[in-house]
Amino acid sequence: MSHKEYNHELWKKYTKEEEGDLNPKLFDFIYHMTLGLDAKKICEAGCNIGNNLSMFKEGIEVHGFDKNEYAIKNAKEKRPKFNFKVADITDTSFPDSFFDLVFTRGVFIHIPTEKVNESMDELFRISNKWIFNLEYFGDDKTVKWKRGENLLWQRNMAKRWKEYDVEIISDIEIPIKIDKAKTRFTLVRKKSQRHN
Repeated sequence: MSHKEYNHELWKKYTKEEEGDLNPKLFDFIYHMTLGLDAKKICEAGCNIGNNLSMFKEGIEVHGFDKNEYAIKNAKEKRPKFNFKVADITDTSFPDSFFDLVFTRGVFIHIPTEKVNESMDELFRISNKWIFNLEYFGDDKTVKWKRGENLLWQRNMAKRWKEYDVEIISDIEIPIKIDKAKTRFTLVRKKSQRHN
């Protein structure tokens, strides 16, 4: 399935099936990582209904976007104090260097290989300093998925980030106690930052 053939019904069904799949330990990890990086304006790319943002409190400006209109409608209802919008990861319309931190969780695993660099370019553009990814680890290998063929890939985000003007701060496997999905946490810092 190419990026142009986004299947709205498939991702609506996915959202409905996964709504109750809560992982407070991982949500806590994301929140405390953000605090530790002193990020005041953050964005989750591919936020779905906003579960990963559920630990965030006042004092941090929270944004999220997703291509899934159904998910964003639900995110706005569940967390009205946050800023959610429908947007494609390759073209978000946010200004350059708008966020202190931009992150993904299980997003690059669903982006076709030919669109990964374009998506990373956009995250790099909208981040002022920090970017982190929580993704299945591997070298662009397709993984069998119950929802269809060519919809799930493993990604080596650290290897891909080496092509950008960033410093790789961390690239570790998340302990199973925190994330049973066996994801890898890759944190990078932009070397050249622009301040708003």
